[in-house]
Parts: sequence; structure tokens; C-alpha cells
Amino acid sequence: MIYGNEQRRYGRHLKTTQAMLTGAILVGGTLLFGGVVQAAAGRSTVHGASTTSSSSSTAQQTRTALIISKGNQEIERRLTTLSALDTKITSAVHLTSSDQSTLKTEVNTTTTGLTGLKAQLDAAATVSEARTDASDIYTEYRVYALVAPKVGLVKVADDQQVVQNKLSALSSKLQTRVSEEQQAGKNVVTLQNELAEMNSLVSAAHKISAGIESSTINLQPSDYNQNHEVLTGDNTQLQTARADDATAYNEAKNIVTTLKTMS
Repeated sequence: MIYGNEQRRYGRHLKTTQAMLTGAILVGGTLLFGGVVQAAAGRSTVHGASTTSSSSSTAQQTRTALIISKGNQEIERRLTTLSALDTKITSAVHLTSSDQSTLKTEVNTTTTGLTGLKAQLDAAATVSEARTDASDIYTEYRVYALVAPKVGLVKVADDQQVVQNKLSALSSKLQTRVSEEQQAGKNVVTLQNELAEMNSLVSAAHKISAGIESSTINLQPSDYNQNHEVLTGDNTQLQTARADDATAYNEAKNIVTTLKTMS
């Protein structure tokens, strides 16, 4: 009986031990498996962040390169325009020497500045740097908004002043002839009125042309940045001056015709 009781206790002990071992294995396995899962998840998260960061960097580089490429196109287009403007200034026979020198200096300075900006833009390493450099193409140089129009306006203004000076000289000669006819006892009232109208037209036209030349020749990009209307109306005024010149010329022809009939 003692032996049987011991055997039964041993059996219960064995079962208890086996149960504890089984529980330990299950718990240990669960913990181990959980650790593996967490580690795997951690590696997956890190890999995902790395991939996202790499994609973002590539996108930024692509965007930067695109801005640089577009900026270079715009700079090259302006350099071509500036070269044409330089030729136009050189060949303009009626530009005063002072205006010609001022305009050529501005074109050359703008060309040098844009060439330097191109090198700076090419070296841009971020989207922000590229955007800033590209923006300077417009705000710092104003080739199309200011430089090119200014060259055209000053050239036309100088051309018209040459015409106006010739008309003034012609008016002076006509006045001499009219005075001679008056001294000869001829009725020159109509001639004097026509001459006065001619002089008034030439004076008004010259005031416009000279005014636009002086107000435009020294304008800089900073002036345009502060006021986009700095050139507004200049073309219209020059057209008015041109029309006055044409009318004055017709008055001169009428006077000449009338004088011929008095001879």
C-alpha cells in the first residue's frame, strides 16, 4: 500500500511537471514569436521610411533640374534678344552719342549679369535655390518689360527729334521768305498763320519726344518693379508727336506752294 501510494504521488508529480514544462514552452514560444514579429515589423517600418525619403529626394532633384532647365532657356532667349538690341543700337544713325553709349552700357551690363546668373542657377542644389535664381531673371533684369521697350522708345524719340529739328530749320527759312514777300507789299496773313501753326505743332511734338527720351533713358529694373506703369502711354505720345510732325510738314508744303504763286 505504501508503495502504491508513492507510485500514485509520483504519477501526480510527473503530470504536474509535464504541465509546467508545457506551459513554459508555450509561454516561451509566444514570447519568442512575438519578438520575431516585432523585429520584422520594425525592419519593415525602417525600410518604408527609407524608401519614402529616397523617393522624396529624387522628386526634389527632378524638380530642381526642371527649374534649372527652364531658367536656362529663358536666360538664353534674353541673351539672344540683348545681342539683337546691341546691333540695333550700333546701327541707329539718329541716336545721340550719349543715348547710344547709355543704352549699349545697359545692354552689356544686363548680358553680363544674366550670364553670371546662369552659372549661379546651374549650381543650385535645392528647389528653393533654383526658384530664387530663376525669379531673378525677371525681377533683376526686366529685359522684355523694360530694356527692350526702352531701346525702342529712345530710338524713336531721337529719330523724331531729328525730324523736328529739320522742320524748325525749314520754318526759319520759310519765315525769311514770308517776310520778304511782306516787305514787297504782298498779303501774307494766311502764310503767317500757317507758319505759326507749323511752329506750334513742331514745338509740341519736340516737347513730347525730348520728354520721353529724358524720362526713359535712365530707367532701371528697380524703377519698373516699383511701378509697372513707367512706360505706359509713351508709345501713344510718340505717335501723337509723329502725327504733329506730319501735319507740320504739310503746312510747310502749303506755304511753299503759296510762295511760288507770289513770285
